[in-house]
Amino acid sequence: MEGSIRISNFQLLSLVVIASIGTSSLYAPAVISQYAGRNCWYLVVVGGFVALFNMAVFLWLNRIYPDKNIIKICIHVLGPWLGSGVAALFIFFFMDVSSWVLREFSQFFIIALNPIIPQLWYLFAGVIMCAYAVFHGLEAFARVSEIIIFIMLATFVVIYLLLINQYHPEYLLPVMEEGLLKPLKGLMLTTSWFGDLMFVSMIIQHVRKTKHTVFYAFGAVGITVILLLMSVLSCTLLFGAETTATFTYPSVSLIQNIKLFSNIERFDAALVIVWVMCSFIKISVYFWSAIQGLSDLLRLRKPRMLIFPLAIGFVICSKFKVWGLIELATFYDKQAWYFVIFQLFIPVLLLLFALIKEKFTKKEVK
Repeated sequence: MEGSIRISNFQLLSLVVIASIGTSSLYAPAVISQYAGRNCWYLVVVGGFVALFNMAVFLWLNRIYPDKNIIKICIHVLGPWLGSGVAALFIFFFMDVSSWVLREFSQFFIIALNPIIPQLWYLFAGVIMCAYAVFHGLEAFARVSEIIIFIMLATFVVIYLLLINQYHPEYLLPVMEEGLLKPLKGLMLTTSWFGDLMFVSMIIQHVRKTKHTVFYAFGAVGITVILLLMSVLSCTLLFGAETTATFTYPSVSLIQNIKLFSNIERFDAALVIVWVMCSFIKISVYFWSAIQGLSDLLRLRKPRMLIFPLAIGFVICSKFKVWGLIELATFYDKQAWYFVIFQLFIPVLLLLFALIKEKFTKKEVK
């Protein structure tokens, strides 16, 4: 059954772009501005190169073991005991990311839309929507992502173009006045945002491989970098770096400046719709990765039985993870290393062990 799951190259690209940029685009300009000021574009570009390397690690692992996801690779490379332990940590991380994004989902609605409705309602609404998608499988929400990516790209591009007459290019000057190294203090944070592509390690074996698969994978990273670059540049050009750093959701403040024909306003509703769709895809793909990982680790015949208990667990964990938005933002900022460990550091070590093992295996065969 697992081997029959297949998605296209474009669906791979859509999932990576939506999961990587969809949620972080709301608050990323504010946090990046705190680290790099008017040079936040530089921090995004450097983070993009790290993301390309991150993607290359997962593609390389898939090239060595084309029929295995990262859970099976851990067990194969590190052995049944250590490998199972590392695999369990990855599964925990998939579940943890799902609950964090679910909390973002509810927190955004409380602040931006209606603070009166209890948070649990938003949590249950989000998890029911994603659990339904996971029940129908990777192919189902991968097809949905093909539609969402066009809506997302069109919305972002239209927003930035409608504001073009309000931009102040002088807000970017002077360029790199503090050198090339000081803005990189926030590199760990941007690396963690781009590192959201790590679910690729669970779905890449289900992609219908062609000679263009690698280009689609790296192209997804490129599109993500461009979108985040447009987001931070637009906020900086419109508000200035210092003002951008004071906003909770700079992108919402950005879109509230759009006016057409002097009386058409409130375009922020479009951004809310796009953000909800992106959150849906991100939670779903990590939810599915957790289910698939548990199925591979525990060799379950009916992994769908785990959907309901995990969904309830996500709601409980999301509810009590943090007290509010300030604690949520602080954790993402100060504990970015936690995400990068699973997104990049452990996969790199796993790749090194895999290369060493394959080298010695070939020598023994000779």
